[in-house]
Amino acid sequence: MRTARLSERDDAILRTIVEGYVTTARPVSSGAVAGNGAVSLSSATVRNIMRTLEERGLISQPHTSAGRIPTDRGYRYYVDYLMSPLPLPPEERERIASRVAALAGHDLGAVASRVSRMVSELTRELSVTVAPTAGGVIEHLTLLSLDGGGVLAVATASGGSSRSAVLAADRCVSAGEIEQTQGLLRVWLHGVSVGDAERVLGSRLTGSAVPMSAAAAALAADARRLFAVDDAVQVRYEGARYMFRHPEFHDHASTLGKIIDSEGALAEVVRAPAEPGTVTVRIGHENRGRGLQRMSLVVGSYRVGGGVGRIGVIGPTRMRYERLVGLVRQFSEALDSVFATRS
Repeated sequence: MRTARLSERDDAILRTIVEGYVTTARPVSSGAVAGNGAVSLSSATVRNIMRTLEERGLISQPHTSAGRIPTDRGYRYYVDYLMSPLPLPPEERERIASRVAALAGHDLGAVASRVSRMVSELTRELSVTVAPTAGGVIEHLTLLSLDGGGVLAVATASGGSSRSAVLAADRCVSAGEIEQTQGLLRVWLHGVSVGDAERVLGSRLTGSAVPMSAAAAALAADARRLFAVDDAVQVRYEGARYMFRHPEFHDHASTLGKIIDSEGALAEVVRAPAEPGTVTVRIGHENRGRGLQRMSLVVGSYRVGGGVGRIGVIGPTRMRYERLVGLVRQFSEALDSVFATRS
């Protein structure tokens, strides 16, 4: 549940605590807040307000007599209400756009690698890029009846890639059935991404007034084989070494290592529900995966033809959200601009 808005005075104190802790990784005292200049209050008044913020679950005191640090809820309030993404300087925006544009003719796996490296260099955090796994857009589908029963299905996707599967049928499929089914499938699946083909096919067959032929039944039963998409080869990451320099992770190296060593786990981490052009922030315990509760993720998305890719930065909850949100958004927009119309 979203925290209700605080007063301007409370906002200023919470902002000071969050930004102070992000900078120093040390609890922020009432004296430091009072001396910050953001509020004109005595240390005693600041302590009272900090006590209220603690009761609301926005900050906590790690040790008796220590200052305060933000909780996950406090960071969420900061991101939702107090933070504005930092606009990148024009020269940095132009440099990013130019470097991404230079990747236009490259394989998507190479694009993901290069972009992850760029983002990691700029953020000094772990960067993960997942290339779209839709496998392109279906441009042509051919069915061939096989002697002795069965159907050979060949799907050709944008870029010239093709995939095929021998589909089992309970009887020999006639040429007339093949022709009728092939005509329907070409209409139903033309322009559909490979990753969406199984779902679209199932929906079409369920709602069709035309009786299902043996060829259509065979394809429906084995659609997953024909339209399978391999996620693992599309995941690239850079900057794992930066994670281990954060004090938050000194005692959690083994858990962190397991996440980094699994490309599938990394892909799942950044697969946030985000529309192209938006940036999603997930903080601490908002991440359900084991070992992720000490981390935050800033994730954007971009399009390549009919597919959607992800680009994310993973770091401690004590991260510079305003900088990272702006940077991820800039890379997402640059990738979208160059690759959205790519076939």
